[in-house]
Amino acid sequence: MKKIVLVSLDKEYVINILGTFTEELSEDYQIEVITDNEYLESYLQTPHKIDTLLIEENLLGVYSSNNQAVGHKYLITEADKIGANVISKYSGAPGIMKILGADYLRRSKHEDAGKTRIHDVISMDDPKIKTIAAITIAKHLSAYGRKVLYLSADNLQDFNVYMKDQDSFAGKEEALSINAVIKGITGKLEQIVKNEDFDYIPQFEHLLSSYGMEPGTMMNIAKEIQRFDIYDDIIIDHPFGFSADTVTRLENSKSIIIITDQGEDAKRKIEKLLDNTQEVKENSLLICYPYDSSSMSAEKTFCGVNICENIRKIDLNNRNTSIIEELVEMKAFRDTAEAIL
Repeated sequence: MKKIVLVSLDKEYVINILGTFTEELSEDYQIEVITDNEYLESYLQTPHKIDTLLIEENLLGVYSSNNQAVGHKYLITEADKIGANVISKYSGAPGIMKILGADYLRRSKHEDAGKTRIHDVISMDDPKIKTIAAITIAKHLSAYGRKVLYLSADNLQDFNVYMKDQDSFAGKEEALSINAVIKGITGKLEQIVKNEDFDYIPQFEHLLSSYGMEPGTMMNIAKEIQRFDIYDDIIIDHPFGFSADTVTRLENSKSIIIITDQGEDAKRKIEKLLDNTQEVKENSLLICYPYDSSSMSAEKTFCGVNICENIRKIDLNNRNTSIIEELVEMKAFRDTAEAIL
């Protein structure tokens, strides 16, 4: 059995999280809790093999002993930080489980543990914001230690302006490789993807259709890659509008991110979409953009869909790499990334 050690001198915090944490934790793990300073000093005198260590940030120096063999280490902090190995104390037991990931979840509560999840990003009224949102969410997820793949399903792709490598384009060779992956030839996958914190298939230089592909091709490759189970998350940046391919994909999606304002036009569109399929309503989160608190309500739902984040207007003409970094720094779309973890 694997061993988790939780070290915190904040007994109130430990009491508040311990019940839920042990209930959610996989049967493969045994947890040991240290809340007393004297016991901690005594404990450190002898060697221990620890698979996972959860420790308050201010105690890390005390715990830096060569006697302790630690596999995975996570810092518990009172600061509002993001990181693959940083847990906010204020996020409670759910925050711990989010950072630890699916492998730590009790199987009866998470039957699909370890399986790749696909997230579909759509916009009701602005074709620019969906790409910015999808890439920023991918950045946030990668900061949490997730292995992420971003895919653009636009026929005319235009996301290179947000990448550090703006001059790298996909062409005929990549199109052939994508078709090979769809046919199950997995060895071709590594020849396609690039990485900038997260993996992505490079922007195609010309229309997808000029290579004999359709928007549905990118959705199909997402499903095929999901079968390989090599990513934690795949994010599909959907074409603006609702093609037959998009609607079919949404009908089968378990995670849909809808970006919309709260105007009457958007309301009519969402209601039409929800009339088309109940699954969209049940599996969706909504981002209100642009959000103006002076003119928009503070409701938690819109058309019956849960609102996970309100984001004020962004200067979308600032089309450069830094806009993504600025949004990450502003923590924009972070609540959405945490909601889909």
